[in-house]
Amino acid sequence: MSHSLPRRVMVTGAGGNLGQKVVEALARTDWCEKVIGIDRSGNYAKFSDVARERLRLVPGDLTRRAGEWTQAMEEVDAVIHFAALNPVPDSSWLDSLASYDMTSNLLLECVRAGVGRFVFASSNHTMGAYKDMPLAAKMGPALLTTDIDTAPGTKWHDGTRELHSLPYGTAKVMGEKLCASVAELAQGKLSAVSVRVGWALTGDNNARDITHSGSPASTSDTTELDDEARRTLRWFRNMWLSNRDLDQLFIRSVLASSEAWPSQAIVVNGVSNNKDMDWDLSGAIEYLGYRPEDDVYEHVERT
Repeated sequence: MSHSLPRRVMVTGAGGNLGQKVVEALARTDWCEKVIGIDRSGNYAKFSDVARERLRLVPGDLTRRAGEWTQAMEEVDAVIHFAALNPVPDSSWLDSLASYDMTSNLLLECVRAGVGRFVFASSNHTMGAYKDMPLAAKMGPALLTTDIDTAPGTKWHDGTRELHSLPYGTAKVMGEKLCASVAELAQGKLSAVSVRVGWALTGDNNARDITHSGSPASTSDTTELDDEARRTLRWFRNMWLSNRDLDQLFIRSVLASSEAWPSQAIVVNGVSNNKDMDWDLSGAIEYLGYRPEDDVYEHVERT
């Protein structure tokens, strides 16, 4: 499959944390002429002047294959999908089912409209059970590859209650499988990248704000921890994805040719180059040309 340069890119969830950052990154490139952002708020004020020059916000309910968003598919060459009914990891089964419906509808509309590349924002929560025993015993530097079995659902305590991301993680696994199935049936007309996004906080995305509680809003002290808390903190910090690595990763997911891929749908881990992390980046490096620049531990020491 030849992959032509995508001049027009749709970003769903454009007003969210990741979506907004990627819209800004696309607007800074010299090849992206138009960004169509699917965003219910229609709030252009949150974007920079540079982004607003190329951005058109389109409202739409992605759980339904109807409306202005489906018409806008005719205008784009690639889709980056961040939107979810409830984007938090502890979302319910019903929320996660609706998010899966969004992914399904977008993929089907891509095929109908002849869109060549679909980039799915999957999640580290597809492998969340590797955080704890017994699966944690199998882990070590670069051993968490995209070839081993998925194990959705991360367990954590946010300082108030015990949480489990099983519904959220399961919906992401199902989304990855659907990307693979639709790309195969499209017979070369659609290629897909599922990015297992790590931990990218809002705004400046300061890695020091990551704590063993697993909650970005926590103010937990990370200086005096027991062994279990240190192990948990390591798991969360090792998934840090810096802002510039986030931008590069999703731009490379749009641009990379699929000619050397093992299939028309691939799954890659999406984190920065964090020292001794379990997450393996070889797929993103080989198939996308991703070159992560940041390390969470250097960042924490520097800041």
